[in-house]
Amino acid sequence: MKRLAFLIAGGALLLLLNAAPVLADGGPHSSTVNSGIAGLNGDSCAGCHRAHTAQAPLLLTEEEPALCLTCHGSASTGATTDVMSGIQYRVGTGEDTRGSAVLGALRAGGFEKARIDSGNASRVAYDSFGAIRETPGVPVLGAGLNVTSTHMDVTTPSAGTVWGSGAIGSGAGASMTLECTSCHNPHGNGQYRILNDIPGDGAGPFVEATTPVTVQDVSNQTGATLNYTVIQQKGTEGTNSTYLLYASDVVSGGYGDTVGDYMHRRVPWNATASGTYSYDAPNGKPSSFSLEINDWCAQCHTRYLADDITGGQPYETNSGDPIYTYRHGTQANGISRGTACTTCHVAHGSNAAMPGEYSSEVEYPNGTPSASSRLLKIDNRGTCQGCHDPTGTITDGTVINGPGPIVP
Repeated sequence: MKRLAFLIAGGALLLLLNAAPVLADGGPHSSTVNSGIAGLNGDSCAGCHRAHTAQAPLLLTEEEPALCLTCHGSASTGATTDVMSGIQYRVGTGEDTRGSAVLGALRAGGFEKARIDSGNASRVAYDSFGAIRETPGVPVLGAGLNVTSTHMDVTTPSAGTVWGSGAIGSGAGASMTLECTSCHNPHGNGQYRILNDIPGDGAGPFVEATTPVTVQDVSNQTGATLNYTVIQQKGTEGTNSTYLLYASDVVSGGYGDTVGDYMHRRVPWNATASGTYSYDAPNGKPSSFSLEINDWCAQCHTRYLADDITGGQPYETNSGDPIYTYRHGTQANGISRGTACTTCHVAHGSNAAMPGEYSSEVEYPNGTPSASSRLLKIDNRGTCQGCHDPTGTITDGTVINGPGPIVP
């Protein structure tokens, strides 16, 4: 019965082979099935719950995150996404959802290992209305490295500080115990990556967040499938999207497993005036994604949200907070083309290294020095140089290259 339950839950990403209006929902995480709209005889409940013999609260068969890892773990076959190793596999055959071939590196990194080639970032300079700007790219490693920072402790979840939560002047942040369902809705809700409207912990929604935030998912993309990887190029069936994969690529091996760009600001990463702006829009909605994902992250990291039009540029305007006093902007003039949190940071875990004299001594907001990579994508906090030229000496067309290609 236990094996059957895992196989039932293992349909979590079977949606990879289907086009549907709501691409975040799939397998047992489907709002259509779990709300009863598709009928009352769906068997997804049995994948995670037992009515009389449950071994964890909420009638779960096992405590999370262990329950989630029965499908999404490194040794599992029930889902194509391996959140521990930071990779997504191609669809399997028979009763196993997960095949043996790797599709690509997960956009979110991994909780145990990640494939971010953080030491070999590249950058191209271009002219934007008379100003020189830079677009960075970060390639993919052929094998995962141990992470140097994670969003939560998967092995033994414990309370940690939510940096920047709360109102101005309220200290470093509140305490919260993160679990998988703190961010994701296991029943499905039609949102991007089945993100909860309000993040929370085992006790319910995070008390600092009160207003629900919707992060839209892509819809009406004919032939489109889920893309959890950093591959950012349309498939053979695609006609109007550069943000999504298509069935032939997911199944047939259309891409190598080291293809992709972790910064994904443009398509391709080194495009200039003729390139396609992506603005880190993995949901295929470049006009809204940055604002939505930033608002969503700011439900917990409240004081990290800094809009350029609120009292002037946030990097030169005092916020009034003794800790989070001057801040990097997260929204450009209140429009969608701001810097998404996920442009600089991954959501699960990063293998970036911070051995530099100055990078290794960066303090947490509570004053504790640390060489943690803070979920960043480039070594030694080189994320700054990925987009900025403080010397004012870089000219249009200048390319700083890593040793190998980043995108096909």
